[in-house]
Amino acid sequence: MPISIALKNTFRSLKHPNYRLFFGGQSFSLIGTWIQRIALPWLVYDLSKSVLLLGIVGFVGQIPTFLLAPYAGVVADRWNKYHILLVTQVLSMIQAGLLAALVLTNTINVWSIILLSIVLGCINAFDVPARF
Repeated sequence: MPISIALKNTFRSLKHPNYRLFFGGQSFSLIGTWIQRIALPWLVYDLSKSVLLLGIVGFVGQIPTFLLAPYAGVVADRWNKYHILLVTQVLSMIQAGLLAALVLTNTINVWSIILLSIVLGCINAFDVPARF
């Protein structure tokens, strides 16, 4: 099969406007998510030089998802998944905006990072089940 036909078949889903919108939005969101996942531990270690606090931030970012996932799964089964995802994505954007504002105004500290990590963990607890 010639390469031009293979590429044409590979990207044929992008012909659909709704899928293009979804793909672009998800790409933008995931890039932001991964930048935050890389930068946050780096920032915590830079601020505190403590591996204990680094571990605490990682823990508090994941434990809400673990604890809330069963309830979030029930919510995702009973409510409109589109609306759940819309709310969780907006809340994630607000959380990231608060984090960025704290960093840019140089008022960030480890405790605010811990609080924002807990908030993001709670948001993700509802986001992930709604995707399935």
